[in-house]
Formats: sequence, structure tokens, C-alpha cells
Amino acid sequence: MNHIPADDTSEFRNESDYNLKRRHPERTALYDEYAQRSETMRNNIAWSSFAYDTPDRCVLDWFPAEHSVGAPLMIFVHGGYWRGGDKRVFSFLAEGFRAEGVSMAMVGYELAPSVSIETIGIQVRRAIRHVMQKQRELGFDSSRVTLSGHSAGAHLVAMASAYPDELGVDGSALRVVGMSGVYDLTPVLESSLRQEIGLTPAEAASQSLPNGRLMKASEYLLLVGERETPAFIDQSRTFHRALVERGVPSELQIVPGCMHFDIFKPLADRNDPVHRRVLETVTRR
Repeated sequence: MNHIPADDTSEFRNESDYNLKRRHPERTALYDEYAQRSETMRNNIAWSSFAYDTPDRCVLDWFPAEHSVGAPLMIFVHGGYWRGGDKRVFSFLAEGFRAEGVSMAMVGYELAPSVSIETIGIQVRRAIRHVMQKQRELGFDSSRVTLSGHSAGAHLVAMASAYPDELGVDGSALRVVGMSGVYDLTPVLESSLRQEIGLTPAEAASQSLPNGRLMKASEYLLLVGERETPAFIDQSRTFHRALVERGVPSELQIVPGCMHFDIFKPLADRNDPVHRRVLETVTRR
């Protein structure tokens, strides 16, 4: 493959739709704010970390509910186009949910292009299985397990929901909340991101959803910001439509006023309808 300089994006027709750092320079300030909120929270509550695999990044952060026995579980997987991001930036998301009786696990994983997207998916599934194996120790309700993720993380949790046996959880107990997800990887090939993550046409095809896979969670809640690019809105609409056509319960919500990087704010606000709707999904018996 001929490598094109990073500032030459003339051949990439999907560049403006998918290279969001260039589109939203305010991302840096937002993520700095999230990181500070998360550090403050971690300094003020009891939490723990444990490895689920040998690579350094294969670590889970555990935030138990304030009354953790029998609490529903939400597992969160960060985004970053499979080649960036840090779970600890998003610890603050656990604050409101913990207060409302939900235990949360934040998943770290290795990054592309050092490993493939397929390998990252395997690691995420391994992390989920590790949490499920510690159910007795951690005390959560294994009949209420929600996989949540943002951007590439939404792809990874949706992919994981195709393999409930690998996760050690019954599909009827599994729910998925995807935020601003990339469910079809083929358009990413026509952006400069393909070089950053080492994405090939073969991997884009094999890792796209729901191509050839039956999603097996009991329900899917797909959130996408009103101010996202048309391509990102279409990603969620198309995945939602595919789920409905397969008879899989799915709900699509376009979140008013939000773009790709501030959609976390309504999720973290206990008074916001988005937070309340996600809480309903996570806690429903």
C-alpha cells in the first residue's frame, strides 16, 4: 500500500465524515474536562482494578454500586477508532449510575495497529467473561448485564453480543447500549484513518455488523447525537434497521443538540431523559 502524507486527504471521500478530531477541535478541552471529573471521582470513592489478560492495557476498572449486592451490571468500552482512548477518562460516567444502584466495569484493551480490530474484539469478550466469572465475588446480578460503548466501543460491544456463550452470559440477560457507533467499517476505508489503524478491506468486511451475524442480546438501545456527521447518524440508523428486520428489539434515539464528543454529558446527568432511558434499560428485570 502506498502511504499518503497525513495532511494529504484528497483521495479520501469520507474524510470529513469520519476524521472527527479535525472537525471538532473542541474535543481536546472536553476530554480534559472528563479526565478531571473522573480523577476527582476516583479520589473520592472506593474502586479497584484487575487484569483480565497479560498485556498492560488489558485491565478492568471496577466501580461497585453504593449498595452493590444484587446490583445490575453495566460494562463500558471506550472509543478512539480502535487506535486510541483511555478507559480512565470516562470513570465519571459511573458516578450517577453507582448512586442509582448500578455497578460498572470499564474495559481497557490493546490498540491498533499493534493488534487487529479482530484481536481487540476478542480481548473485549475476554474481559466481559472475566467479569462474569467474578460474579460471586463482585456481587452483581448476572441476570441484568448491559454492554455499553462509545464510537468504536459501541462496535466492540455489539460484536460481543453475537457471542453470549463466549461471554458466559445468557442472551436473555444481555442488553446493549451503543453510543455514536461505527457498526459498518467499510466506509472507514475511504478515510485516512485506514492507515492509522491498519484497516484492510478483508478486515472491514469481516468485522462489520450485522453482516452474517445474528445479534443475540435481548435489546439494543442506539444513541447518536443530532449534530453528528450524516455518516455517523446513518451508521446508527442502518444498524437499527438491520436489527429490526431480523426481529431483534432495537430503539434508536437521536440525542438533541449533541455531537460525537459531548454525548456523554446527558448520559452523566441524572436528570436528563437520556440518562433515565439508559438507566431503565440497565435496571429492568
